Amino acid sequence: MDALSHREEEVLLKAAKTRALKECDPVVKAFADCATGRTVSVAWACRDKFSEVQSCMVQL
Repeated sequence: MDALSHREEEVLLKAAKTRALKECDPVVKAFADCATGRTVSVAWACRDKFSEVQSCMVQL
């Protein structure tokens, strides 16, 4: 089994991140809308939205 070079790994991770952000865009926007105008309260006020973002990103 061949290992990926550092450059190949970076390209693959960047592509995966781009895909995840595209696929999870509605969930990320919902979290961003919840977080807008908040500081410390975002931790509990948007907890459910943040969990949805994490779940979406892990699935991809």
